[in-house]
Amino acid sequence: MMNGDDIDNKEHIDNTMEYKPLMNGEAVREDLIDSTVIKGNVGKSAQPKDIPSSRQTENGDKAKRKMITRKGIVRVLGLLGAFLAFIAIALSPVFVLKHVYVHGNSYISDDEVIRISGINMGENLFQLATDEIMQTMAKDIRVDQAIVKRRFPDALDIQVIERIPLAMIKCDYGYLEVGRGGVILDAHRTLAQVPVPIVSGVEVSNLFVGDVVNNQQLDKVLNYLEKLDYDTSVSIAEINIMDPANVTVYMNRSVLLKMGGLDSLQKKLEITESVNREVKQAKHPIEYVDARFEGSYSIKLKE
Repeated sequence: MMNGDDIDNKEHIDNTMEYKPLMNGEAVREDLIDSTVIKGNVGKSAQPKDIPSSRQTENGDKAKRKMITRKGIVRVLGLLGAFLAFIAIALSPVFVLKHVYVHGNSYISDDEVIRISGINMGENLFQLATDEIMQTMAKDIRVDQAIVKRRFPDALDIQVIERIPLAMIKCDYGYLEVGRGGVILDAHRTLAQVPVPIVSGVEVSNLFVGDVVNNQQLDKVLNYLEKLDYDTSVSIAEINIMDPANVTVYMNRSVLLKMGGLDSLQKKLEITESVNREVKQAKHPIEYVDARFEGSYSIKLKE
């Protein structure tokens, strides 16, 4: 504990301390530096004159926030107004479904296309999900693909690509319509009035609509029928494939076409279409046409 004399002596020493410059090579003695004075000076000198005060910065931030808030409100109100206008237009009775236009169908009727699409007249056009309608139609085995588009203000366009029946084959409970790839499109108890030939020499069992017939010879016949021109294909009544090497085709007017095998497909197509023209133009009834030999065919007239 310091007494009075000690205090006086300390003050005397502090006041009489002299400044002595450092000599070359002499180190600074840290114990002689008044750290309180240095820290105070540094604190004062570190305040740049051009840095704004905290109050000025706070006022500037508030002004910016007000500007951003006003712009945000205006933008939100604009979006809300546009949304409400769209809802009003969408729910307008002007956009109610009144007409459905069907294209591309040959075997499926317009009414049947509309039925399997699941749409109803009077529905709002904006509320009809065209993707869902196309997916619903694709579930029907007779539809290969469907394209649905809105036609404003009150109609829908439905473009149908059908799975076309190419032939009829016998089964254990009647007859089956078969399309490309051997897909079964429909079933009948009796021989239905379908403008496609019946393929004899092949019979299946335990197959139903949507199943696929796995028969290599039938696949060749279906490929052959699919590539024929329409006029020739409707002129064929029956194709017998009992003997794959001696396929016979029964055409209109009871003309028998001895086809041989169906390996040279393109040549067989050309011969069949040519024979169809010959049958139509013949002045005398034709008994049969022999096309079993490569590159040519012969015609036998009825006596």
